[in-house]
Formats: sequence, C-alpha cells, structure tokens
Amino acid sequence: MSKTDNTEKLNKRKQFFIDVIAKFCDKCGTPYTESSLEIIQDNNISSIIHFSCSTCKSNHIATFIKPMGISNRMPINTDLDVEEIGKFASKEETSLEEILEIYMFLKQKETIVI
Repeated sequence: MSKTDNTEKLNKRKQFFIDVIAKFCDKCGTPYTESSLEIIQDNNISSIIHFSCSTCKSNHIATFIKPMGISNRMPINTDLDVEEIGKFASKEETSLEEILEIYMFLKQKETIVI
C-alpha cells in the first residue's frame, strides 16, 4: 500500500469519527476537519480519538467502542500533547502496590525535609 493510500485511508477513518462522534466543537461550534483530530489508539475493540478545535483551542478525548458502536467524549484540560497522551494511553494500569510504594516514598521524603 502506498503512502497516498495510507493517508487516504486514515482521512476516511478520521471522517468516520467526525460523522459518528462529533461534527462540531462543543465550546464554539467550529466544524471539525480531518486535521482537527488524531487517532491515539486503535484496535479491534475500541479507538481513542483526540479532538482539538482550531478556533478556541479546546480539546476533547473520545472513546469509541466498536462492537457496540457507542462513544463517550469528554473535555480535557492538560498540558500534554497528543503524542504524550498516546504514550500514556498505551501504558498498563498502575497497581495499588505501586501507588502505595510511591506514597510511602513521598511520605518518607516529607519527614526528612521537615
């Protein structure tokens, strides 16, 4: 498959998400285009899509569950860029043990500083 075919396929996929999930920005009403969104994660079960408004700069993350054809979209307020969001989206879940370990480490540092 050529690069042009891949780009065309990606743009069709993005247009599908625009048609199914959100055609316009919730905040200002600007229509979304293929360049307004990035597909962060895509597999056989679900897709995670990042929408960014070119006018008001608001950002949304949407999850599309393929077998059921349903989506959920929520606004995000973050300083992470799309690549960073994708990196964290592909990480495994943090275990309770890891959270406790970090808490104990920070608690120990806190007592040392004081």
